Amino acid sequence: MSIATSVLSRPRRGRLYIVIGAVLAVIAFATAAGIASLPLIQGNTAGTKVVVAAHDIKARTVIQASDLTLTNLTQPPPQAFATVKDVAGKGSRVDIPAGMPVTANLVAPSGDLLSNSDVAYLPIPKGWVAVTVPTSEQVGVGGYVQVGDRITMLATINTSSFGQSPGRPVVLTVFKDVDVLRVGPSTGSTATGVVTSSLTVLMTGCDSEYLFWLLNNASMKYELESYTDYQSLPTGPDSKCQNVSAAAGVGPKDVDGRWHFTTH
Repeated sequence: MSIATSVLSRPRRGRLYIVIGAVLAVIAFATAAGIASLPLIQGNTAGTKVVVAAHDIKARTVIQASDLTLTNLTQPPPQAFATVKDVAGKGSRVDIPAGMPVTANLVAPSGDLLSNSDVAYLPIPKGWVAVTVPTSEQVGVGGYVQVGDRITMLATINTSSFGQSPGRPVVLTVFKDVDVLRVGPSTGSTATGVVTSSLTVLMTGCDSEYLFWLLNNASMKYELESYTDYQSLPTGPDSKCQNVSAAAGVGPKDVDGRWHFTTH
């Protein structure tokens, strides 16, 4: 190699070294910046994003995307949802308070808001009882009564049952806001629109005596209430009937004294 060629190649190699050095410097800077910012990023995204109620959601309502939001939880509950779209359009089985994670056991497809429960016991508050009443398509609103619904009970009875002569048929509302615990037998289907033969409802032991008297002496039918009319569920004994022992028996005089069939 001649001296002239050697001299010309030195500037070229120098420029190459400068370019390589610059690239390495940029890579090193970017890496350092990334490492420096890593704790900050982790601090902003701690936990797992889950879907929670943006505000109070009432039972048996179709959940909209606007009812939901995402939040980070360090210990998300089992069956939690990660995206709003997985929950929007479903129905709430129970009341969901604002900020509460929406989990799979709290929702159901909107067309079947409440399906058969696999819980081995009935949710009966202290001092209350579960009562099973007969139903059918015409009696039970075409099979649309589902677990968690509230029904109103109407009784049709001839006043001759109370000793009135001549007797006449009278229809009266006898119970309101009766909570439905189960629909049909424990092994039966509870899909919306399926007609079953029984409803298991919640009431006091005292009211159950009146109900059984009416079931034996009157024709009973049920109305399905709007969820907007639901009252709060009991959490303890009723002041008028503290326990089953408070039920002292009823007869025609007691029933007529409570609802006044003979004066309507």
